[in-house]
Amino acid sequence: MHGTTRIKITELNPHLMCALCGGYFIDATTIVECLHSFCRTCIVRYLESNKYCPMCDAQVHKTRPLLSIR
Repeated sequence: MHGTTRIKITELNPHLMCALCGGYFIDATTIVECLHSFCRTCIVRYLESNKYCPMCDAQVHKTRPLLSIR
């Protein structure tokens, strides 16, 4: 038989939380180039004045960064 492994929610939190606002993802949106995820409103607001990922500094898109989020 296969045993089950229990994972604590505190171990999952870093994967479910937005690095920009510190809350749980709301309409999670990912940058295509580096696969970092954020709340949609957080990353759209951030990309209005920046062209690089806030976590790894990967260039999102030179002229239209909103085309590179999903």
